Amino acid sequence: MKISSSSKLSLIFSMFVKHLYKNNTLTNFYISLKKLIFNTNYFKSKNLSNKIMKVKDFMSKDLIVIDANDSVRNALRLMKKHKVHRLLVKRKGKIVGIVTERDILRRLGKEKERKLSDAHIHVSSCYSKNLITINSNEDIKKAAKLMLEKGISSLAVEENGEIVGIITKTDLIKALKDNNEKVEKWMKRKVITIDLNSRILEARKIMLAKKIKRLVVTKGGYPYGIITEGDIAKVLGEFRKVAEGKQWDEKMRRIYISDIVSKNLFFVRPNDKISKVVKIMFEKGISGLPVIENNKLVGIITKTDLIKIIAK
Repeated sequence: MKISSSSKLSLIFSMFVKHLYKNNTLTNFYISLKKLIFNTNYFKSKNLSNKIMKVKDFMSKDLIVIDANDSVRNALRLMKKHKVHRLLVKRKGKIVGIVTERDILRRLGKEKERKLSDAHIHVSSCYSKNLITINSNEDIKKAAKLMLEKGISSLAVEENGEIVGIITKTDLIKALKDNNEKVEKWMKRKVITIDLNSRILEARKIMLAKKIKRLVVTKGGYPYGIITEGDIAKVLGEFRKVAEGKQWDEKMRRIYISDIVSKNLFFVRPNDKISKVVKIMFEKGISGLPVIENNKLVGIITKTDLIKIIAK
C-alpha cells in the first residue's frame, strides 16, 4: 500500500514527538516556547510604551495674546479670565515674547514702581523677549528636557517659522495619567515652608529669592495650605487699584498669609501613584502637592518633578 506524503509527514512528526518526550526534551521545548512568546509580547508592549508622542498631540492651539503696550492690569485680567499663568506677547502683530505671573509679580514689587498704578505699567517692561520655541513634530521628551534645561514652564510651538500653539508643563503631564510609579521616587524631600501668620511680602521675597512658585503654609508646624506666586500677584494687582506709593506700602504690610490662603489642603502620600497626582492636579487646577505621612510634611511634588519623568 502506497503511503501519501501527508501520512509520511504525520508519521515522522509522531516519531519526533515520542523521541522528545522520551528524552524529556518536550518539556524543555514547551518552556522555551512559552519564554519566547512572553518575551515577544514584553518587547511588543515596551515598543508601544516607548511610542513617540509628539508635541502637536499635546499642545494648545488657543493662543492667548496681549500687546506689549497693554497694561499689566489687563494682563492679569486676561490670565484670570482664561485660567492661565502666561500670555504670548505681540508687537506690530508679531509674537515676540511671553509674560508670566512671576514676571508681573517681580515688577509690581519693585520699589520704584510702587508710585505707579498697575494700569500704567506696561507689559513691555516685564515680558521675556527670549521666546523659546519647539517644532510641533518633536517628541515631548525633547520639550520636557528643554523646559528643565531653560528653567521655564512653557514653549511656543512653531511650524514653518510660524507660531501655531503653546505647550506647557500642564499639557505634558497628561502623558502620565496612567503612570504607576510611586510619589516617593520623584518628590522633593526638602520643602520650603512659611508660617500662616507671616506677611505676604515675606512669602513674595522667599519665592523670588529661591526661584520657586509656591510655599507650603504651616500652622503650629503642621501643613495648613499652599500659597502661590499667582495668589500674591492677584493681591498686588488688586491693591494697586486702591493704593499707591507710601499708602500701598502701609497697606501691603498689613496683609498676612492667613488673609488669603485657603485651608482646603490637597495632598498625596509617598506610596500613592503618579497617576493620582496627575488626576488631582487636573481636577483641582493646582501645580504642586504636599506629600504627607502620619500627619507630617515629608515632601512636595510639583509639575516640574513630573516632567522629569517624561524627560528621562
